[in-house]
Amino acid sequence: MKIRIKENWVTFVVIVACSIAAGAVPQEKPNVVIFLADDYGYGSSNCYGTPESVLKTPHIDRLAKEGMRFTRAYSPSSVCSPTRYGLLTGRYCWRTGLKRGVVNMLAPLHIDEGCFTLPQMLKDAGYSTAAIGKWHLGFGDKKGAWIRPDRYFKPVTRGPLSIGFDYFFGIPHNHGDCSGIYMENHDVYGRRSNNKIKIEGVNPYGKPWVGVDAPQRVDEEVSDDLTQKAAEWLQQQPQDKPVFLYFAAPAVHAPITPSKRFKGTLKAGPYAEFIQDLDWSVGEVYKAFEKCGRLENTVFIFTSDNGGVYGDELKSWDKKVPDSWYLKTYVTQMRRAGAEVNGIYRGGKQEPLEGGTRVPFIVSWPGQIEAGSVNNDKINLVDMTATLADLLQIDLPEKENGAEDSVSVLDAFKGKPMDRDELAACITHSGHGTFALTLGKWKYIEGINVPIKGKKEEPPGTTSQNTRALYNLEDDPHEDQNLIAENPEVAESMQTLLDQSRTKNYTRKQ
Repeated sequence: MKIRIKENWVTFVVIVACSIAAGAVPQEKPNVVIFLADDYGYGSSNCYGTPESVLKTPHIDRLAKEGMRFTRAYSPSSVCSPTRYGLLTGRYCWRTGLKRGVVNMLAPLHIDEGCFTLPQMLKDAGYSTAAIGKWHLGFGDKKGAWIRPDRYFKPVTRGPLSIGFDYFFGIPHNHGDCSGIYMENHDVYGRRSNNKIKIEGVNPYGKPWVGVDAPQRVDEEVSDDLTQKAAEWLQQQPQDKPVFLYFAAPAVHAPITPSKRFKGTLKAGPYAEFIQDLDWSVGEVYKAFEKCGRLENTVFIFTSDNGGVYGDELKSWDKKVPDSWYLKTYVTQMRRAGAEVNGIYRGGKQEPLEGGTRVPFIVSWPGQIEAGSVNNDKINLVDMTATLADLLQIDLPEKENGAEDSVSVLDAFKGKPMDRDELAACITHSGHGTFALTLGKWKYIEGINVPIKGKKEEPPGTTSQNTRALYNLEDDPHEDQNLIAENPEVAESMQTLLDQSRTKNYTRKQ
């Protein structure tokens, strides 16, 4: 049985519910939306350079026309789980036990009990809070290294509700993961029994389905299902109470499964069509806030967890997987049509290069942020905790005790000059554990291997010099010319700053 959710839901649900509450007194605090795309490259929308002849992103572009588009926004990691951790805690994920890679589907909740979090901060400030979409930060407590595979056959003990969210609906791990189900709060959505059932076939990763006795996801309908749940949750909230919606979209992570709405409509192929599904979802969330009368007092942020996939993720896999998992053909088709997934930047997901961590970032707030503006200041997604705290005049913990790497970039939102380098070190981290640091015009890639659990750590300096790199991003945004031999003093000073940042366990100066 596949999960199906009724059609034409947004208009009916939102209009009816919001018309009932139309007479309510609006709240003073702004609503907050953080719409986090998955594996969505810097150059994949029209406002960031993709020609409309290839694909169209009118809803993302509308946010840019009504707000501010950043050109130097970074994700803290070039893979998803660490970025999500950093976004929700204001703390770099490499400070935890996760030094490389992502959170396993059977792993416990990766955010520690009592950790200062963005959703809890907003909840304590009177917000209704919801996480809808891809979670990928684990469930349950830390009894043992991993939670047993039967975890989905009973409610879990810890998850999104443990860190400050009032409501959660979404995908436990990745789009296409072998769980095959949605989670609602801390249990399986629509669970019929605790029994294991037989489900034929394998998931897009080539693994057997877990077999939970509940409605199974339809990959082509996941974007619609999640967007519906966001609108339903919104219409249930009192009009006089501010809301925080963290919407973590499944697109455009593989498997590439565009909806019937866009499938087969573009010469640029399925990857481009899946991007249009993402844009559609942005538009529906925007519309839901608009119809509820909340949009004029909403800070709406659109961004991505890391850069886009540039090649074939599964080129070395021997598992039998469907074509929807092989991205090289789809990305090549889109490139040949005239669009670069990551714009002018080299590399992509997993890598320490700009294509892996420089991400689109748009913020809209009617009457507060200059419409149609472009900002070249550097920011990091880890900054959202401190920025929203500044906006709401909330005191952060001492820098050693919470939001350790988050600094306010509210001045940038307001169009005031700012230099993030004066506030904290801007560090990014690859999926393979490589650190990079940007400072002024320079970018330094450390290139020291991060040890794998069970293997002896290699001390700094034992790797060869050609694993380190120094680029002048002003002159060489594509990172073609490694200038480390010509500027050893710059590289060493940046290495020192990296070492200090790791030793002190925080980077923000205040």
